[in-house]
Amino acid sequence: MGVSVLYSAIPPGSTLYARLQREKALSILVVYLFPYGCGIFRFFEIDPEENNEILEDFIETHHEIFESELEADWVIAELRSELRLTRQAYPGIEDRTALLEKTSVEIEKRLSQELSRRKFANADEIVEKLMFGDQTFAPTLLSAEESLGLISRELVSEGASILRQIDPETLFARDEGREGWYLDHFEQWRDLYLSAAEKNEEILVGIA
Repeated sequence: MGVSVLYSAIPPGSTLYARLQREKALSILVVYLFPYGCGIFRFFEIDPEENNEILEDFIETHHEIFESELEADWVIAELRSELRLTRQAYPGIEDRTALLEKTSVEIEKRLSQELSRRKFANADEIVEKLMFGDQTFAPTLLSAEESLGLISRELVSEGASILRQIDPETLFARDEGREGWYLDHFEQWRDLYLSAAEKNEEILVGIA
């Protein structure tokens, strides 16, 4: 069946990005919330009851990193504020997302085959990095196992250049079956690369 892979653009020049590199509790909170809702920048738009339940679970699961519940509430409030400010400063950031819902294995395979056909050196390695990142996020704070993948600006630019050359319909048929499902997901993922490259953004990657 495969896994679901989630992607969200993030501006490296934002205050949020800088704080996530140096504030461990904030970084852990973002990693925990990343799979929920329609992207991290829309987390606080989901149903308030579900929202509260997720945040309560976070506090319970990570109680050891907080001195008190007040501190946990402060970190959550800080994230809410930073997400709002980032959305104001970088219009549309909340929509620069993609979800490969149990389609990543087939997309990775077809894209690798296409790049090999085009004589790209190390096609499999390139595609793996495009799918899952060439770095981890906040590596000085979090281990690779507890962090998110990160697609660097350089790789976003390279990926956009590669994907811009590929007509999605050379990989998948446009139909109402499984092929069409793969095509829709591939197009969404490709569009994210193109828009993130245009905005000089990086991309966070999480597996659900």
